[in-house]
Amino acid sequence: MKVAVIGSGITGLSTAHNLAKQGVEVVIFEKKTYLYGASGRNSGGITTMMDRKELIELAKRSIKIYDDIQGEFSFNFLFRKDGYLKVADGFDMGRLEKECRLQRSMGVKVREIDPFEIREIVPGFNPESVDGGFIGEGGVIFPWPVIWGYVEGCRKLGVEIMRNSEVKGFEVENGELKGVKVKDETIKVDFVINASGAWSVLISKLAGVELRNRIIKEEICVIESLKPFIDPYILNISTGVYISQSARGEVVGGVVGREATEPDTSSTLDFLIGYAKGAAEMIPLLKGLSVLRQWAGVYDASPDGLPVVGETELKGFVQANGLGRRGMSLAPAIGEIVAKIVLKGKEYDEFSPSRFQFPERTTEN
Repeated sequence: MKVAVIGSGITGLSTAHNLAKQGVEVVIFEKKTYLYGASGRNSGGITTMMDRKELIELAKRSIKIYDDIQGEFSFNFLFRKDGYLKVADGFDMGRLEKECRLQRSMGVKVREIDPFEIREIVPGFNPESVDGGFIGEGGVIFPWPVIWGYVEGCRKLGVEIMRNSEVKGFEVENGELKGVKVKDETIKVDFVINASGAWSVLISKLAGVELRNRIIKEEICVIESLKPFIDPYILNISTGVYISQSARGEVVGGVVGREATEPDTSSTLDFLIGYAKGAAEMIPLLKGLSVLRQWAGVYDASPDGLPVVGETELKGFVQANGLGRRGMSLAPAIGEIVAKIVLKGKEYDEFSPSRFQFPERTTEN
């Protein structure tokens, strides 16, 4: 069996690794190079503090995979489990309380925290900026070594990774996928895995398959280093602003992304102004610090907030996308699921692309 994976982000690499471990011949086609898309342009937040039981289960499994696979790869992912802190104002606290009940029912360790206790955990936090929050399992992982580790792990298993190899189309016969068109040749394969993130809709169109995912653009920046004082990853669900700090003291942060019409990684002044205001409101110590670097990443999100994973109406064409901004938290487990779909024909109804054939299930979470 030969499988083509489109995209060398964390989802594509995890899928390729799981298939190759089972003896499958795998080739990855990457339009640009490693770290170009969301997997190399995110803030590295990892948590099980999610709002859907399916996502919590995936995140739990992914964290276990991260813990185990670093030894297998002989690669340190720089995963700091210093906690994940969600804060909010007013009405949004009710949303966090509802999430917390679900998380606790599934064994996630999470507790409510008032603004003054937040200040004890994060010195300099402004207790008047939020009404409260919840702190629980999670932390920050460094995306670059995660990707580098998976690349090396895949190569050791014989996976061929073809960079600068944009997929131009597919060979289809009688409703069954037969090959991938790359550059000037058609490569025969048994399955294609569409793990191309923000480009997943475009790839699906090439195959004649409908995919309703949205493109989301998210901007991030790094400001100058301070003596480390922010341990947990902080996400303000009311403003969308998030902040973390590296072991070297650099403060990394951004604003939850917005829908875009096409993949766009350009930076904007509007983002910087909005982020600076929101970050300084929560942590006034950040006022006046210099921005060292600013960038944007793009990812895709499904209509209902769950990943899109499964074989489509085109036999042999498998979706592995729609993870939203939770990709780093979910992708290792998604890779295992895709391998079971390809090798065992297993179906996961909650993630299946066919669920969007029914309009009542396309409402956004």
